[in-house]
Amino acid sequence: MKLKLYKVTYKVWNSTFSDLLQREELSIGVHGEDAVRRIREKADKDARDFNAWEITEVLGRSIIVE
Repeated sequence: MKLKLYKVTYKVWNSTFSDLLQREELSIGVHGEDAVRRIREKADKDARDFNAWEITEVLGRSIIVE
């Protein structure tokens, strides 16, 4: 099982429930759905629109998760 690093974005309601705010966090997982699942566990229950993008390089350096 090879883990990968993902940037997961999602939206949550603001304090007056009048608009959605964009949030993003880093997560690891076997695939994008796994990374999203890990974030869903700690995000607000009404969070929505989850997306995951694999991160392979940062400032020209390769990312390896062991």
